[in-house]
Parts: sequence; structure tokens; C-alpha cells
Amino acid sequence: MADLSIVLSEAPRECWLALAKDESKVVGQGENIAEALDEAKENGEDDPLLIWAPEQWIPSVYSPV
Repeated sequence: MADLSIVLSEAPRECWLALAKDESKVVGQGENIAEALDEAKENGEDDPLLIWAPEQWIPSVYSPV
């Protein structure tokens, strides 16, 4: 499996990203999920991982409330 931190550091920001199943590369992007998914399908990835790419990646810690 690829280092996701490297893949995301090189990815566009402020958009939805579609990642390959093995998380090795960005296979689509768009202003909304549908655009990212359509581009991923055009690139041969039918079931990508979809995530929002913020302007800046900030470490977060989540805990139950």
C-alpha cells in the first residue's frame, strides 16, 4: 500500500478527491462528489475512496463525548 500522506500532499486542495482502492493515487477530483466519482469511473476506478481535501491538512484527535 502506498504512503497516503505523500499521495495527499501532492493532491489538489479545496475539492473532493477520488482515490484508487489501494490508495496509491488520485483518480478523480471535483467541486462535488459526483464530479470526482465521474472522473474516477472515466479513469477505470468504479469504487473509489472519496474524501474532501481541505485547504490545509490539520492533525485532529477525536474522542467519544
